[in-house]
Amino acid sequence: MTRSTVTAPDLTPPVGPFAQAVWAGDLLYASGQVGQDPSTGTMVQGGLEAETRQAFENIRRVLAAAGLGLEHVIKAHVFLADMNDFGPMNAIYATMFSAPYPARTTVQVAKLPLNARVEIDVVARRS
Repeated sequence: MTRSTVTAPDLTPPVGPFAQAVWAGDLLYASGQVGQDPSTGTMVQGGLEAETRQAFENIRRVLAAAGLGLEHVIKAHVFLADMNDFGPMNAIYATMFSAPYPARTTVQVAKLPLNARVEIDVVARRS
């Protein structure tokens, strides 16, 4: 199986040896996105809700660079710094997808890059 990488030209480049996304056959594995503002490289202000919206905007940019959209997502992984943020994150998450919804895992972690409150990665499939 051949692999190829995807880079969204309007996002902050990864800091480290990883790709923003990798094609493996018809599956796109997108690296985790936090609420980093691509124009400044810093985290957006406004707390969990703003970070969640920006993380999804960053995911959209990666998917678009691969010729896909959120409707192609089949699996999402959500990492929260505090599981008490599940409700507000879930409310925003619910506006990003329509039925049939992707499978999802949500876990609490000790710490996220840039002290983010949420990080989201996705797996998408070409139609």
